[in-house]
Amino acid sequence: MPKHFFNTKVLLGAGLLALGAPPLDAQVDVYDARLPLPVLFLHGMSGDASSWGEMASLLSNSAGLTEGAELKYCLNGDGSSGSSTLDEVLPFTALPTAHADFFRINFECNSGGTCWSNSSSNSDGIFSGQAAAAKQGLAVADAIAEILDATGAPEIVLVGHSMGGLAAREYLQNPEYWPVDAQGNAHHHVAKLVTSGTPHNGSNFTVGWLEDLGDLFGFDIEQRSDAVRDLRTSYFYSGDPGVYLFGGLEDNWVLWDFLFQNFWNVDVNCDGDEGDNIIGLNQKPLSDDLEFAFITSYDDGIVSSFSSDAMVSMYNPTHRERFFVSGVFHTSMNDELGLTLQGMDEPDDIATAYPITPGQTIMGFTSPQGVDAAFPSEDRDVYAIAVTEESIATLDTLWFGSGLLEASWLDAQGNFLGNALAADGVTLDPGTAHLRITTSPTTVVTNHLFTAALAPAPVPCPADLDQSGLVTANDVLLALSQFGCSDADFPEGCNSDVDGDGIVGVNDILTVLSLFGTNC
Repeated sequence: MPKHFFNTKVLLGAGLLALGAPPLDAQVDVYDARLPLPVLFLHGMSGDASSWGEMASLLSNSAGLTEGAELKYCLNGDGSSGSSTLDEVLPFTALPTAHADFFRINFECNSGGTCWSNSSSNSDGIFSGQAAAAKQGLAVADAIAEILDATGAPEIVLVGHSMGGLAAREYLQNPEYWPVDAQGNAHHHVAKLVTSGTPHNGSNFTVGWLEDLGDLFGFDIEQRSDAVRDLRTSYFYSGDPGVYLFGGLEDNWVLWDFLFQNFWNVDVNCDGDEGDNIIGLNQKPLSDDLEFAFITSYDDGIVSSFSSDAMVSMYNPTHRERFFVSGVFHTSMNDELGLTLQGMDEPDDIATAYPITPGQTIMGFTSPQGVDAAFPSEDRDVYAIAVTEESIATLDTLWFGSGLLEASWLDAQGNFLGNALAADGVTLDPGTAHLRITTSPTTVVTNHLFTAALAPAPVPCPADLDQSGLVTANDVLLALSQFGCSDADFPEGCNSDVDGDGIVGVNDILTVLSLFGTNC
């Protein structure tokens, strides 16, 4: 297999992103460097897998990470717009068992499995990418299961642009999508959700007469589609709140948004009939055991800054950061690579630490911190490692272009266990230990590489009586010289009492002889 050596910093865009890497003379093999958890990128309405093409190119070509196969779905399998059921969600990807760092989803497929990743994706008349949020959430659930089965990872990071963020939330806030463990407990498998320009509070943006103009250029936005219906903050003629987001009755008079016609259907929950009383997405609880990042543009043009930031006022999640930018239109949000990487920054709290495998080279990112960051002037990244036996933990800092400030081992309560940079390592007891790496962010995003290793702690060697590190003839002679020595005669004890029974006897002599020549 070829080896990948980075020999320069790659500066992309207008100084927004710099990927650091070891100099060539360091000869650091980063072929197997991995992100701590796989990432799934979700596109928005009328988008497709190519929406995240620039990010995929950056991670693959500049960072040397591995992209998995595209996850393909048709969300309108029967081709009918007058009805909508979850049975119409058709998957077309079976991932091989293999490592991959990131994946892209594609909702722009027809019922035959033909998929598009270009500007003509919406010209097929299927409008799979403009299907209901409920269908998108089901596809996300399937994609997560596929990725975790293929990679063996315990959790995933979701990054959603526009409606892709609602598709992620549809999965996160509906436990019926979650897998059930052997004890019958259902739980999501998301470690972090990053949303970019997502209309958490809805969007009443309408293309109006531009809908027909869009047909000419292959990016049709169908105003009557299920996706537009679910994105509504409110309906123009009824004035009622959007049913998908805020709840209400599946009824044409409630969802009355057009004067002479209405949405293709009002079956918001996609159960095959209309007339149900819907509990809105924003009325459902949100798990607080994961990280969140919300990216907002003040010049979005389609989603208001309030709506894309509304998760904070609606739910006030504990582990969150927010990022704000000016001068970026909605459709360009997912091409703001540095901003997206800032959102993807690793957790700074042991409660949400990413699990990593001992001995695996990990690629992390040092990035400017967002609003609400716990430590705004430094970038703290926390990882969890399972320790199966008493071990000596060491940390190999392969590359830290932005400067490593501190690395510490912590217990489950955050108590300091030792300096992870100590040359002799730190002794860790069985259980879960946490590695906290602190770096100094600049105005750009840089990457770093490290490997945390565990080695069994040295086994005590009581037969090495003279503490020379080797059981020799001298130890045998010491044991023989103390034969018969007992704690009763010498309260301070006899150091030749190898078996600890209180007296130096035949068993002690035989033990020292049996370990003759052993390194301790």
